Formats: sequence, C-alpha cells, structure tokens
Amino acid sequence: MAHGFTQVFSEDYYDTFSPVAKLQSFRAILALAVCFDWEIESFNFTSAYLNGKLDAEEEIYMQPPPRYEGQGPDKVKRLRKLLYGLKQAGCKWYDALLHALANLGFCTMQVDPGVFVAYDQGHILILVIHVNDCTFTGSSAKLIFTYKEKINDCYVLTDLGPISWLLGIKITRNHKERTISLSQSSYINSILERYGLKDAKPYAMPMVLGVIYSRHNSPSTPTETNHMRHMPYQEAIGSLMYTAVAT
Repeated sequence: MAHGFTQVFSEDYYDTFSPVAKLQSFRAILALAVCFDWEIESFNFTSAYLNGKLDAEEEIYMQPPPRYEGQGPDKVKRLRKLLYGLKQAGCKWYDALLHALANLGFCTMQVDPGVFVAYDQGHILILVIHVNDCTFTGSSAKLIFTYKEKINDCYVLTDLGPISWLLGIKITRNHKERTISLSQSSYINSILERYGLKDAKPYAMPMVLGVIYSRHNSPSTPTETNHMRHMPYQEAIGSLMYTAVAT
C-alpha cells in the first residue's frame, strides 16, 4: 500500500480518472439478458490495481516497508508496477484492461466506457466492468465461458458463477417467468444499524410536510453544537442516495 496522499501532481502523477459502468447500464443489460433468456455470469479480478504498469518516463520512488530487505535511511525503491494507494492506480488499471480486452476483440461502448461488446460467430457478448467487479452476458453461454478463460489468461480472476450479488445489490432471477429482482434490503438494514435508526418509526415521506426549517433551528448552545458535531448527517444522506440511484 503506497502513501498516495504524499504524491505531488505533475511530479508523481497526472491522470487519475478511471471510468466505471453506470448503474443504469447494469440495469439495462440485466433486463436485456432476461428478455432474451441469456446467461448472466459474474467474476472479479484478483488484486486488480497490481496489474497496472507505470510508463517508462514515470519515476516514483518509495521508502521500503518495515523489515524489507535492504531497508535503511538512505534506501529507496523505484516502482515498476502499481500499488494500491497510488493516485493513478485506477486509471492505469483501466488502461491495461482496455488494451487486453481490445486484443480479445472487445470494443468500448461510446455511451458508457465501462461497457464492452464483442461479436463472435454471429453472437454478441457484453461485459460490464465496475473497477474489478464484472458482469458478463451474451447470446452464447459457450462463448461466455470461453472468453472468461481468455480474460483469465490475461489477468487472474475469481469466477463467481451465475450472478447473485452486484455492488452490494442482491439479484434474484426467475428463468421460467423471465423476471429479475434487485434488492438492497441488507444494505438498508446495515445503514439503519450504523446510524442508530434501527428502531425508528417509518414515515411515508422523507420530511414532514409543511415544516420550514431555518437557521433558528441550528444549535444555539455549546452543548447542542458539540452534540451535533458528532452526528454523521452527511454520511447518512450519502448512504441513502446510493439506494435512491441504485434500486
């Protein structure tokens, strides 16, 4: 793990952006697969960021970790490959994966750079990638497994079989009725527990109708201020927003 927070822009890194598939793309492709009764497989890459490589002109030096051979106050190591924690790790991993998939015949969708499509023997294959979590579907189950083996030859992956979980979302599929259900009940229960709302009474609306809040509702004493300082309001709202956009 590298101390990426010590990196300096234009000296230790440049680009950091790494695209991931949109949740809308995941939902659309799952619906497409269910309509045509395609198999939907999932897998993830093992230690994804470690597969990226630094360019020849990129020079990053690190102090060796404790008890590393050759450690000393005047010893540093030049990185040849990426480590977790580096600011450009995600960007470099995406570039490496993009190159490998292109060699296998995949092209990137213009509307979503996290979605890759390949055509083989009259069949279509669709690969959706979110960092190292992957969903794979297509019109040929045989080709799906063949290409999984080809991808594994490039970068080691863990085959998770038919999709059941995706980014913390439980997926339930009924082949006979051609339906698919997405659920975040486990995630919702975990954030209720985390923010102490497990026993709260439910409301039909997120806010009480007709109530207008102003600065007069803000803490007015040092005790109230100190109490509210420990209320993770922003974190709770962020957690709720994920459920809003996901399911």
